[in-house]
Amino acid sequence: MKKPVALILALMLVLALFAGCGGNGGTTPTAAPATQAPQAPATQAPSGNQGGNETPAPTEDEGPYHLAAGKYEKDENGFPLEKYEYYPTPLCDNDETLTDWTVCYTPQYIPEEGWENIPTWKMLREYTGVHVEYMLVDSANRSENFSVLLASDELPDMMDGAPSFYKQGTLKNAIEDGYFANFYDYRDYLPNYMWEIKNRAQYNKNVMGKVFYDKTTIPALYGLVCDPTSAMGYFLRQDWLDTLGMGKAEDYKTYDQVHEAVTAFKVNMSNNQYNNGEIYPFFIMSVVETYQGQFFSGMDITVYTASMMYPRIINGKVEFCGSTEDDREAMTLLSTWYSEGLISPNFHSFESGTDYDAGQHTDGVGCNLMTVSSIVESEKQSQNPDCSWQPIPRTKRTEDQVIKYGYAKAADDFSYASCCVSAKCTNIPLACSWIDWGFSDFGSDFTSWGPEGILWEYNDQGERRLTEWCLTHEASSSWIMCIYAYSGLSNCCLFYNYRSNYTDDGVRIVATYEALKIPDYKGEYDWPSAVNFEDEEREENTAIFADLNTYFTENYGAFIDGSKPMSEWDSYVQGLYDFGLSDVTANYQAAYDRLQARDL
Repeated sequence: MKKPVALILALMLVLALFAGCGGNGGTTPTAAPATQAPQAPATQAPSGNQGGNETPAPTEDEGPYHLAAGKYEKDENGFPLEKYEYYPTPLCDNDETLTDWTVCYTPQYIPEEGWENIPTWKMLREYTGVHVEYMLVDSANRSENFSVLLASDELPDMMDGAPSFYKQGTLKNAIEDGYFANFYDYRDYLPNYMWEIKNRAQYNKNVMGKVFYDKTTIPALYGLVCDPTSAMGYFLRQDWLDTLGMGKAEDYKTYDQVHEAVTAFKVNMSNNQYNNGEIYPFFIMSVVETYQGQFFSGMDITVYTASMMYPRIINGKVEFCGSTEDDREAMTLLSTWYSEGLISPNFHSFESGTDYDAGQHTDGVGCNLMTVSSIVESEKQSQNPDCSWQPIPRTKRTEDQVIKYGYAKAADDFSYASCCVSAKCTNIPLACSWIDWGFSDFGSDFTSWGPEGILWEYNDQGERRLTEWCLTHEASSSWIMCIYAYSGLSNCCLFYNYRSNYTDDGVRIVATYEALKIPDYKGEYDWPSAVNFEDEEREENTAIFADLNTYFTENYGAFIDGSKPMSEWDSYVQGLYDFGLSDVTANYQAAYDRLQARDL
C-alpha cells in the first residue's frame, strides 16, 4: 500500500533533483572549449543530409513520429537482418519530453549553465527530436532515492541502473507488478539492440541468458561495448627478440614457440647490466591465471589455483577445470618450465594487484602477463631504455587450432550500464527508440565522443585525438568524458570503451587490444552465466565446496613447483571425487540442462 509519507518524500526529492541539475554546489568548473553550431559528428553517417545548423527534416507521411518499427527486415526468429540508422531523420518532430533518472559521479564539474545546456546533450535533442529532462542523482543516494520513487509509484520514464536497485523480487516481478515495461513487447522499436544481441550471441553464449529472463520477457536493456576484447594478455620483450634475430612477438602463437622464446631469453639475457644475475623469463601469478582467456584457453581450461570455480561444457557435458586431462597437460607444461628455471621460484608471492618483485623493470622477465593499459608506463619505468613489450596472440597447441573456451568471459560484451522503462511512461515506443538510437552506428559514435572540439579533435593526419582541455582537466580525462559524453558506467548505449586512449601514445594501446582478440570466437565450451540453481542444489554445492576447495587448493598448484610430482595426478583426481566432485557436477549438469530447455 502506498504510504502518504513516502509520496511526500518522493516529491520533495524529485523537486530537489530538478532544482539541482542546473548548478554545481557553488564550485566554478573549468569551462569547456567553445563549440560551433551543432553539426554531425565525425562518424561516417548514411548518405543524405549530413547535419549542419538545421535539424533534419522529417519524412512526410508518418505524422510527428519516425520510429523504426515496420521499416526493416527480420529473420525467422524476429531479429533484424542488419543494423538500422536513424540519422538524419529525428525520432519525432514535436519536441516530446521524456524523463531520465541517471547519475553523475563527479557533479562538481558540471558547468554552471547546467547539464541540459552541455553542447552534447543540446545536439542530442536536435538529432533525436526528443527533449530529455535528466534527473541527476548523487551516486551515494541512488538506492534510497530509488526506493522512495518506487514506493510512491512515480518512476521516471527511463531509469539508468534500475536493475541494480530493484530489491522487491525478480525483474520479472517488477513487470508483473506494473513498475517496468517488458522490452520484449516493444522489441520492434529496438532494431539495433536486438541486432547486436543476435550477432554477439553467435560467439558469447552468455548474451541471450542475460538479456532474456525467459522467451517472452526482457526486463532491462544492458549497455554493450564496441569490439570487446580482453584487458590483459601475455607480452614478449620485442627488443630481446630483435637482439636475438627471433622475429616478431605476433608470430609466437603456440606453447612450443613461446617455450623457444623464453628458453632463448634464459640463456642469452641473464647476467646483463640491468638484472645482474640469472633471470626467470616466464611470469605467472601465484594463482597462475587471474581470469579466463589469458594463457591456457588454448588448452580449453583456466588454470586457477585458488578455487575450483571454472566449469566448462564439452558435447553437452559439464566438467570442472582442475580435474581434466587438459589440466594434466597444462600442469605438465608448467612443471617442466619450472624445472628448467623459466618460472621464478618466488611465483607464489606474485599476487594480482600488488607490487610484486618479478624483475619487470630490471630485465628479469621476458614473457609477462600485463594489462594492456600498463605497457607504455612499464616501458618508461624500465631501467633498460630499449625495453619494448609487444603482445602475443592467444596461445594455442597448434597454429591451426580453433580456441573454444575462455575468451568470452575475458572479453565481456556488456558494459556496466543498464536501463529500464517505466510501465507508466506515456510513450514507451519513443523511449525505446531513444535508447536504441545510442546503439546505432551514428548514435554510438556521437554519444561516446560528443561533438568535435570539446573532448576530441583531428590531428594533422586526420586522426582522432583527445583535446588538450580533455587531457589536462582537473577531473581527469576519463571522468570529464562522462559529463560531456556518455558513461560506460551509467548510460545504456553501444559504448566505445577505448576512447581514453586516443593520444599519440595511447593509440598504440588501442592497437594492442586488437592484437589480443580471437577472431570468429564462438566459445563452444564456455559455461553460460545465465545458469540458475535450485535452492537445494545451491546448498549442496556450498557444503561440498567447503572441503573440496580446501583439498583442491592444497594439491592442484603443488604440481607446478614439483612439491607434488606429476606421477600422482591420477591419485589427485580421485581425491576430488572422494570429496564430492561427482555430486557438484551432477547439480551443475541439471542446472545447465534446465537452461538449455529454456531455448532462448
